[in-house]
Amino acid sequence: METGTPAQGRIDRDVEVEDFQKYTEKVQVSLYGCPVEAPPIALTHKRGKNSSKAKGKQKHRIGKHKADPSHSTVVTKNIKTEEQPDVPSQCSSGSRPKVVRNAYLYGGTANSRHEFKDIPKQFNQKSELSFRFRTHSSHGMIFYASDEDEINFITVFLAEGQLNFKFNVGEQKLTIKSHEVYNDGSWHTIICVRDMNKGRLIIDGLRVLEDIVPASQAVWNITAPLYIGGVAPAKAMKNVQINSVYSFNGCLGDLQLNGRSASTPSQTFSVTPCFEGLMESGTYISSEGGYVILAESFDTGVKFEFVVEVRPRSKSGILFHIQNMLEEYLNLHMKDGQVVVKVKFGNKEFSTHVVPKQSLCDGQWHRIAVIRDANVVQLDVDSEINHVVGPLNRKLVNLKEPIFVGGVPDPVLAPRLTTRNSFTGCIRNFVIDKRPVSFSKASFVNGAVSINSCPVF
Repeated sequence: METGTPAQGRIDRDVEVEDFQKYTEKVQVSLYGCPVEAPPIALTHKRGKNSSKAKGKQKHRIGKHKADPSHSTVVTKNIKTEEQPDVPSQCSSGSRPKVVRNAYLYGGTANSRHEFKDIPKQFNQKSELSFRFRTHSSHGMIFYASDEDEINFITVFLAEGQLNFKFNVGEQKLTIKSHEVYNDGSWHTIICVRDMNKGRLIIDGLRVLEDIVPASQAVWNITAPLYIGGVAPAKAMKNVQINSVYSFNGCLGDLQLNGRSASTPSQTFSVTPCFEGLMESGTYISSEGGYVILAESFDTGVKFEFVVEVRPRSKSGILFHIQNMLEEYLNLHMKDGQVVVKVKFGNKEFSTHVVPKQSLCDGQWHRIAVIRDANVVQLDVDSEINHVVGPLNRKLVNLKEPIFVGGVPDPVLAPRLTTRNSFTGCIRNFVIDKRPVSFSKASFVNGAVSINSCPVF
């Protein structure tokens, strides 16, 4: 049978219903304004239309880094030494975004998800899944597990706002579908039970739907990983309608499998804590770390320029990184509140930095621009400008490689780069050579990254 019917009488004693709504909190926050400005179009060492707009009456500062002790910017000898890596420190000022206890935000990318390797011992005999969720999505994947060939499977997904609990019994498929829609943005508690050839869906402890199909002698067995919030690319299409295969947009929390809290995820893709309060557009990287690889490769050759707005939650972290197989790179990062750009071609490294007069940890948006013109690199942070003239190479290297935003896998980074942790905070209005960058079209999103929304703090 393909739809469930309300069960009569009380719920079986082996299923405990808990009021998870008692854990939610509300917080009042304000939305900061964010001016959109034209990016710089050419390298300049004086105040002009190519500089970021200064805040209030703050004066811009222009400097040139030379090879003196205070600005050690040009290294022309072979690079062999390593330095101690930074220890990330959180911003001390400003309010912190309020998070919902034991809940995570999924969505923003088609395959946003948590993966779990640990499957409860008795899950193949009797499967119990409980969680609470909230969403405005009409379609999307919530839970999926299967064997390698996806013959045996169990799943929970949204279709037209209705909850669907589905699994196979031999060659048959049992589906229990809610009569009401549950994409109203409110929290709902869900319990799903698979007991051989019987299924039960319990919603908010009040609505109980059950169904049964003829028993089968076939062995039911699933293997890791279990997917929460979405699935890996090309997964689940065999058993779930196409518009529900992709990640649902919303929060899910207090996940339990067979009565026990789920273990730590083995992998995380585009998942952050679930936030309460106002959200705004942008990409948020949580303190757990993560990064985005852009879908396009950009030529960072003789002339190159990018602009980004950031609202940090930590004083140190990688903002931008591009590197080739020879470990030649262009790297932009924050280090103890200052902004640093480093470039390495061949065995020569040069850099410049800006120490902002106004802390980037003030809860406001800040605009950073990097411009390269041959061997000259300029860094502009809220109209405070420094530049460095690197060594002239007969052959200027063009870096047309994948671009990392917000962080980089540690093995990829050259040992010389001491800031190795991910940026924490919000990023928006990312422009490379006057071309806006769409993070929603990123080729890969890893870790605690929310693509389409930033908490206001």
